[in-house]
Amino acid sequence: MLNRRQFLTISGLFAVTGALGGCQATAAQALQIYTLKGSVAPQLLALLRQTSPLRANLTPLEQLQELFEALQKFPVDGTKRKNWLGQAKSIPDLVTLGHGWYRQAIASGLIQPLPLTTLASWDSLGEPWQTFLRRDDQGSIAENGLLWGQPYRWGTTLLVYRKDKFKPLGWTPTDWADLWRPELQGKFSLLNHSREVLGFLLKKQGKSYNETDPQAIANLEADFRELHRQVKFYSSTDYLQPLDMGDTWLAQGWSQDILPLLKQDQNLGAVVPTSGTALWCDLWVQPQGSQRDFAALQPWFDFWWQPAAIQQLSRSSYGASPLIYAAPDLDPEITANPLIYLDPTTFQASEIIETLDPEITAQYQEIWQAVRRSEG
Repeated sequence: MLNRRQFLTISGLFAVTGALGGCQATAAQALQIYTLKGSVAPQLLALLRQTSPLRANLTPLEQLQELFEALQKFPVDGTKRKNWLGQAKSIPDLVTLGHGWYRQAIASGLIQPLPLTTLASWDSLGEPWQTFLRRDDQGSIAENGLLWGQPYRWGTTLLVYRKDKFKPLGWTPTDWADLWRPELQGKFSLLNHSREVLGFLLKKQGKSYNETDPQAIANLEADFRELHRQVKFYSSTDYLQPLDMGDTWLAQGWSQDILPLLKQDQNLGAVVPTSGTALWCDLWVQPQGSQRDFAALQPWFDFWWQPAAIQQLSRSSYGASPLIYAAPDLDPEITANPLIYLDPTTFQASEIIETLDPEITAQYQEIWQAVRRSEG
């Protein structure tokens, strides 16, 4: 299962390399790309072949952690490394990077800046993407910073629920505030992720997911204690099976885990909390040691922001394009799906969870642990 686990834990093993595109192109001509398995649907590769002479060989890895780990292993001077057979292997031209590793990859010198403002669609890329992308060389957001990656897919943190359990209640969840209803005590799970949970508590108070002094927020710990008394368990990996079995009625989870299940199980419903939620995104980045110039990469970047690609990605990749709100003539099946095409007010109230400084992260963990120690 794809996941968006805690992004400061880097572990995992390489998956077997598979060439998913560019069958008729030589290795020298085709772009070499490491990507997250499932984030580039076959329909998108077919569209690329139909609309562009560009060819790409994709190596899919199972987890975002593995992609970041691979990025750490590439020599920054462009020399070839050896694979497990002892054969020389070139550094890929591009790698998928989860947003939670963006700051660290920049600060560690693992990726190089990209002149994305030269792309025709740059001016159509709205917020929060433009602010999120601009960084100084330490990875901190900077108004006049450089651009280090191109977002190509994004999603949300959702509430997923069993319709059969809610039907007798006469209502269905719409927002975070529903988690405090007495009839849901002991009936739902939350992600085992302090920033996700404390983030929506902050959102409930009209604050930001990325508050830099959480201990100064009045009642945050008290609100968490009250919520904690409602929760059955916390898990970022095993929250869907208990829902399927009826052990829980509702779960907080990531859209890339949940959206595929909604097609399989008509008894499940899901909602993006109306007051706003956490956003995640996947980006294309160029490893520091890659020797491809931007002119060779630009067709790939351009492709992802073309109207046809925006449509296809939003239909087939369990995520949305960052340009979904700027795309002309979107298919009704996309605009009618509130889990992909969010209500604009809800989208504007949502935020990307940032990697914060260690001392700020420690504040979140202190609140998280103080309440969680009371379990049982």
